[in-house]
Amino acid sequence: MVALPLLASLAGCGTEVEAGNPWVPAAEIHGVLSPEIVADPPAASRDGRHVTLNPLRVVTFNVELGEDVDALARAFLEHPELSSAGLLLLQEEESHPGEGGSRAARLAAALGMAHVYVPSREEGDGSHGLAILSVFPIGEVKAMRLPASDILITGAPRIAVSVDIQVGAKTLHVINVHLDTLLNATDRVLQLRPAILDAPETVLVGGDFNTNDYVWAGGSVPVLPVDAVADSDQAPILDDYMAEQAFDTPTSGSGSTEHRFGAEFRLDSIYTRGLTTVFGGVARDVDESDHWPVWVDVTIP
Repeated sequence: MVALPLLASLAGCGTEVEAGNPWVPAAEIHGVLSPEIVADPPAASRDGRHVTLNPLRVVTFNVELGEDVDALARAFLEHPELSSAGLLLLQEEESHPGEGGSRAARLAAALGMAHVYVPSREEGDGSHGLAILSVFPIGEVKAMRLPASDILITGAPRIAVSVDIQVGAKTLHVINVHLDTLLNATDRVLQLRPAILDAPETVLVGGDFNTNDYVWAGGSVPVLPVDAVADSDQAPILDDYMAEQAFDTPTSGSGSTEHRFGAEFRLDSIYTRGLTTVFGGVARDVDESDHWPVWVDVTIP
């Protein structure tokens, strides 16, 4: 495992990461980046989907802009494993005028789910951000702007979104994240750390952690596959850090979750604390994105 003091000592060896920012309630975020919230799922049926209360199937999926809402909806409605999901953590969602609503809202309507969509930045005539869809009511929506490396001048801030899901009489705290690509392992941990540092004892954290297999020089150039560098494989390092924070790492053995240009990486993960979690799988037969959906089954005590 990678101890936090070791991570702190390594921070000065590469890029430096900004200090963390506070969680901001949705009601305090205004303008073009204000969150879109439909807190309660519609009363209508979910088109035959059999969603269980406990265990709850949770999916994280980078939808690569989510432009083809109908195809995504079909994937969740018809896939034998995804059709029973009751909680979706989505990254790279977008909203644009003239599309009949945000892509998250249209997907949620097709699946009979409540949703939140929180933009992280303006994108063209619209916005780009994270979404959480749930068959259970959603409350306490907050967002955090994640710290960025001081040499990552990308103009694309990263955020985390937290919500409370009301599952029957129980409350599940959920955090959805999308980390930067051009980070080495130490800075990846430091970017994530503020979002999970003060999380409650019972919590689920998921998303696209971008734990790629490269060493980045100058924050922009991949110089070596991580396989050629001892102890630098980013996904296991992040797993070890989360384990030190008392999180279970059910997706640590999932294998690749992203495919592009003939290469595959494990970029997407789910971590839980205070829950009984069983790894489900990776839906590699879903081809609506350059990522694949990853799911686990969670029992809330």
